[in-house]
Amino acid sequence: MASRQPRSSAAFFVTAAAFLVTMAGTTMPTPLYQGYQAAFDFSVVTVTVIYAVYAAGVLASLLIAGRWSDAIGRKPMLIAGLAFAAVSDLVFLAAGDVAMLLIGRVLSGISAGLYVGAGTAAVVEAAPPAWQGRASLVTTAVNIGGLGLGPLLAAVLVDTLPWPLHLTYGVHLGLAVLLLAAL
Repeated sequence: MASRQPRSSAAFFVTAAAFLVTMAGTTMPTPLYQGYQAAFDFSVVTVTVIYAVYAAGVLASLLIAGRWSDAIGRKPMLIAGLAFAAVSDLVFLAAGDVAMLLIGRVLSGISAGLYVGAGTAAVVEAAPPAWQGRASLVTTAVNIGGLGLGPLLAAVLVDTLPWPLHLTYGVHLGLAVLLLAAL
């Protein structure tokens, strides 16, 4: 069983923010697929395959590493999940074909799978006394909120700023690196 760290508000909020940003990264590509279809000339079936490989990454991660945070600790798993999210961003930033999109989605799925269990446990365990009664609600909010925030952030960036297929990942990568340092 992982040892518990001292509870501080900063650790709680950083852990929750890392969970939010990781989950947001998993859904950011959704509004970008139309742009990818135009750039790489692929079919709707290919979009479905891209979604499916994400699910395969999540499932593989859950099956292989689902209990690792109990054995090696929450923090290493959180760092690994954010690192997979950051590498996924780098792959999407370099994407020049469908194969790169598939690789980016698998990596994103792995990051989500690592965070679902470890992130939930870490946020609850990091809750300071004032937040203990609401820690489960916070984990639900950052998980589901992140999933909703990802496409919203990407859509706003695509509609308002240049580099529609790159800026979203640059912003997410910056957030992931900051949170990696904070963890």
